[in-house]
Amino acid sequence: MSQKKRFKTGLLLGHINLSEKQQKYLKIMLDPTTRVVFLSGPSGSTKTFLAFYAALALWNEDQRLKLLYLRSAVESATKSLGYLKGSAEDKISPYMEVLTEKLAEILNPQEIQSLVDANAIEGDVINYLRGRSISNTVIIVDEAANMVPNEIENVLTRMNKNTKIFLCGDSRQSDLKRKDYDNICKEFGDEESAKKGIHHLAFTKEDIMRDPVIGFILDKLERFIN
Repeated sequence: MSQKKRFKTGLLLGHINLSEKQQKYLKIMLDPTTRVVFLSGPSGSTKTFLAFYAALALWNEDQRLKLLYLRSAVESATKSLGYLKGSAEDKISPYMEVLTEKLAEILNPQEIQSLVDANAIEGDVINYLRGRSISNTVIIVDEAANMVPNEIENVLTRMNKNTKIFLCGDSRQSDLKRKDYDNICKEFGDEESAKKGIHHLAFTKEDIMRDPVIGFILDKLERFIN
């Protein structure tokens, strides 16, 4: 995928070189029979990046789709910042910064604006999801390891017609004491789940692309974190 490819909507995605594993996983994620994908792996291994890339490729092929970015409103620190002033939009805006950053990694400003103009992008925290029935949408669930099982259930059961869900998580980065995400990934990583269009795709330290030194850091810190 090293050559530029112009899709019918005009988003240029082919300027990004994907690794062999990324291309393999992308093929699964774009498959029409795929409904849910659990992505796991260490920090910097392109889980969220690939979820965004796949979502944008799907939107390229069908502009009727919406892109919904979700994450748990859990602060990535051992202590909470406490009450935040402002409107609900003000309070969730810090959690939506990754949405802007990931789009900017893949698209140019004009392409991002075209998605905004088409009302194709929505960002929210999972706290406001209950009761919704979501159709014609690609849902990206980030920091899924910070979600307890009933929150993951709540997200998955919102899915309706023509909707895919990509969940991204790393239990090493979880701020919860229990590491449920790994067990859930294993539960859905079997052949029976694959036949239902549900897949677990795992990255390792060898797949880290943010900076090679991260793998070294993770190895050194492993006995302190676990």
